[in-house]
Parts: sequence; structure tokens; C-alpha cells
Amino acid sequence: MLDSAGLYDCSIVASNSLDEHLIRDLIMQGAQVDVFGVGERLITAKSDPVFGGVYKLVAVEDESGRIIPKIKVSENITKIPNPHYKKLYRLFDNESGKAIADELCVYDETIDETVPHTIFDPEATWKTKTLTNFTAKELQVPIFKDGALVYNTPDIGSIREHCAEQVGLLWDEVKRFENPHTYYVDLSRKLWDTKQMLLSGAGEEA
Repeated sequence: MLDSAGLYDCSIVASNSLDEHLIRDLIMQGAQVDVFGVGERLITAKSDPVFGGVYKLVAVEDESGRIIPKIKVSENITKIPNPHYKKLYRLFDNESGKAIADELCVYDETIDETVPHTIFDPEATWKTKTLTNFTAKELQVPIFKDGALVYNTPDIGSIREHCAEQVGLLWDEVKRFENPHTYYVDLSRKLWDTKQMLLSGAGEEA
């Protein structure tokens, strides 16, 4: 009706307790909406309202500068942190450009893209995947160093574009609402072995 009246610059805005599911359904039903306003279901994270996160000691540095991994043992497996001073890589498939998985490594590890690289599920170690034609990108960048800001803070528009670009690198199977595929964050073999060694040592002490 607006188009027929020549009001092409007039936008239709919809709001009122919208979430990703309702928005998807409206689009599938052909709703002529230009802008969706999401309020309380975004702010309060209705689907997962509690974000659990605590700081745990995972390493100490001795007088010689050597990094010594540490771990806290708990009867609740989900509360056992991954030890050591770490770095994080994202692995991309070169043919599709899509993200395959993330790999959490010890701080002094590097991933050689010129040789086959095997990743595995740290909770089900028999599940492995060997990558050949891939790119490894280190995700962490320094923000503060010696108390000083060393990072160029992007503007809000750049942040939005970057987020949209990164989400676009995920497979559609990972992003779907119903029965999504798991996007894995694996541990490197060195980090996994270190964790098992510390857990075994803690068991002996007990």
C-alpha cells in the first residue's frame, strides 16, 4: 500500500517481545517489515539468562620467567578449568572459507599450515579430524600492555560489520535454531596432555 502511494522512503517497524524465532517466522510468512525492534529479549538474554563465568588461577610465573601450569580440581567436571597460559586459533577451510573449529593451545605453540593437522574432541578423544587445506588464524590480540592501552578501539559501525562478517563465516548448520551442529572448541594435544598430567598428579596427592 505504501509503495502504491509512492511512499518508498517510509519504513515499517515492528516490535513487542520479538526474538529470533518470531522474526524468522514473520519473514517466512512474508511480513513486509523493514526494521525489527528487539528489546527485553535481547537485553535479558531470554534463552540463556545466566552467564556463568569466574576467574581461576591457571598458571604462575616463577622468578626466572618460567610459566608453570596450574589447575583447580572439582568433582563437577564442568568446573575444572583448562590450565596454562594459552592462545586461541580459529581454523578455516581454504576451499569454502568457512570456520571449521577453534583450537585452544599453549602460549608457545604454533600451527603449521603446510602439514596435515589433526584436531580432536577433548571430551570424546576418539572423534578426530585431519585438516590439510586450511588456514589457522590467531584470535587474541593485546588490548593493554604494562597498564597502557595498545589497541585501536574501532567505532560501533566497524564492530557491527566485523560481527556480521564473522557470523557469516560459520556454516548454516551451526547457525540454525533447531538442532544446530556443534561448533567445537578443541584443545591442542600439548594442552590436553598437560591437563591430564595435572589431574593425575592431583589424584595421587589425594
